Amino acid sequence: MTTFDVSRTEIVNEDGRVSAAVQCRLLYLGVTVVGFANGISEKAATEIQNNGIAAALFNTLGVSIVIWAAGAIAALLLLRADQRAAGRMDIAVAVIACATFLVPAPFMSWLGIALAGFYLYVTSAKSPSLRRAGTVLLALTVPMLWARILFAAAGTRILEIDAKLVSWIVGTEASGNTIPLADGSGVIFLEPACSSLTNVSLAMLCGVLFVSAQGMKWSKRAIAATLLACAATVFINVFRIALIGVMPQYYSTIHGPTGAAVAGWLTILAIVFIFTKGIRRDAKAVA
Repeated sequence: MTTFDVSRTEIVNEDGRVSAAVQCRLLYLGVTVVGFANGISEKAATEIQNNGIAAALFNTLGVSIVIWAAGAIAALLLLRADQRAAGRMDIAVAVIACATFLVPAPFMSWLGIALAGFYLYVTSAKSPSLRRAGTVLLALTVPMLWARILFAAAGTRILEIDAKLVSWIVGTEASGNTIPLADGSGVIFLEPACSSLTNVSLAMLCGVLFVSAQGMKWSKRAIAATLLACAATVFINVFRIALIGVMPQYYSTIHGPTGAAVAGWLTILAIVFIFTKGIRRDAKAVA
């Protein structure tokens, strides 16, 4: 019989011999790296195919820099975690997660990462780094998986809300997900890519990163900063679309790569500024 001692990084066999065990942190690090790579593979391949390798790398392979940062922070937390041998449940979770990586649909990899993150969060009370890594992994799947599922279920309503917000700035009356241009020459038709939902989910992820990376608890100040960051991302996205409604002659510039890059960087800078000022180590934690 072989026994596992979670307090040691060894496996003790029936005959008393000791052999090296798979470390829990390295097991989940492998799951994270493979799952992340597989999860972004579809977007990365599309970006390279459409724009070439150089441009794709400049555009971070079509994946937000926030997502890359979350993956890096999760990996760093796992590397810094306490050394202990992986138990049977750890191995079972890793096997199930890897099974999702084999499904011929890359986005399913995020489901495996969510499982690993959830298990780490609920079972690692005595290992802060592992628990924080689990929190980051769970948050990472919000923009990459759960936001997509939410949009599939309520996408029409979400686009209608965006259209309403845009129409208030343009000064016209929205109908569904369409907004008449200010000069009456046409309408703006909002597509799924125009939704503010993705940016909101990225702002929420950033909040988790700022809190988890510093080993803090959620405070009223941190929650307020997260809500403010979400509102800022919505405003930037809505304002960009509204500019098209007011100045349709600049559609190609505002809606094209230039406008997308400017809006993207403004969003990142706004989020970082809000969290840098709003989340501090001396913030009083919520009980």
